[in-house]
Amino acid sequence: MRVDNKRLERQQKVIDRWVKAGRKGTLEAVTGFGKTFVGLLILQDMNENLHGGTAIVVVPTVNLKDQWERQINDLGIVNTSVLVINTAVRFRMDCDLLILDEVHNYTSDIFRNIFDNVKYRHILGLTATLERDDARHFIVEQYAPVIDTVTLKEAVTAGYVSKFSVINIGLRMSEQEEIAYKKITDAYYKHFAVFNNKFNTAMKCIQDPIYRSIYVRSMAGWDDNQILNSARAWNKAMQARKNMLYTSETKMNAAKRLISTYDVPIITFGESVDFAIALNRKTQPYSEAYHSKINKAARYSILKRFSDPRTDLRILHTARALDEGFDVDGIEMAIVCSGTSTPRQDLQRTGRAIRFKENKTGYIINLYLKDTQDAVWLKARQTKTTNVIWTHSVEEAMTHIGDNLLKDPLPFKD
Repeated sequence: MRVDNKRLERQQKVIDRWVKAGRKGTLEAVTGFGKTFVGLLILQDMNENLHGGTAIVVVPTVNLKDQWERQINDLGIVNTSVLVINTAVRFRMDCDLLILDEVHNYTSDIFRNIFDNVKYRHILGLTATLERDDARHFIVEQYAPVIDTVTLKEAVTAGYVSKFSVINIGLRMSEQEEIAYKKITDAYYKHFAVFNNKFNTAMKCIQDPIYRSIYVRSMAGWDDNQILNSARAWNKAMQARKNMLYTSETKMNAAKRLISTYDVPIITFGESVDFAIALNRKTQPYSEAYHSKINKAARYSILKRFSDPRTDLRILHTARALDEGFDVDGIEMAIVCSGTSTPRQDLQRTGRAIRFKENKTGYIINLYLKDTQDAVWLKARQTKTTNVIWTHSVEEAMTHIGDNLLKDPLPFKD
């Protein structure tokens, strides 16, 4: 692994703070700082100073497992096992050091058992941001409280990551999309009003018959079936709205135009596998779709080719599969075609495009549909983001990117 001396001193400070905290704690650092390298340094130190010491690294995905194992082998680290959380949580194990990568993921009723099922002396958590919308990060804090934080602002100022710009592009729906969106939204609010526009109330009326029967008593003239049907209709409209915003043809055309204009490695993010597949068809033969429906061998092959500048593969289309644990420093543009309201997701996706490379400026492009829930989600997830520019068209966004990345249009297949 390449050592970045610019970051090494700061990474060592993280380790010093972890040691002073009794070797129990979580590093909260922006993607691109080198959280994995901090873990590897600690593993090396264990090998050198604790004879026979053992370690377990727990990760949320197979992709991350492969990355950790390659780096551990490259550094000659021994007595260390890497397990995906789904497997790790099923067994009782002992080790001297437990490393929990993307530790914010381990708070569900099942995954939280990792803290009890593994008997350890020391624990290190790694995450871009520990805080969760559901407040369940308190579970992690009981075992591995945050001992150091490296913010996006610090990382940019210190040069741990490349310079970057975030450009939000507001798009107008087509007439057909506007008609469909209005129909879905009208149905959504009609049925949501039955539950006083309270999400938890509506969901409980679907999931909990006892709660629903109690709620019916507060609704004069309504019976149990009417409340259940209204709650289901609300949920159906909510899912339909999400699907429409996630798979918009307007966004797809905007993404294709950006991809065809700039001669740089690009990754697109979305919330729909179908969208990633459809967009991939529009950008052949220079792209691949990377998602949960392809097997491990195919995923490995795609990432290997994308990381190799000698191949023609320079565009990856993904639906959340690479939100976490994807380390390629050559990506210069990330096009976010859809996303949730969670700031963590925004920071993780931003991190894909700002990993340090000499003389690089990363561009994070967010496509959103104006006057829709899309804009609400975007504003919510950007609460921890800096360098944001709001534009009203692809053309306006291009004026901010400038001419550095321009090229002749790619000859995509029809």
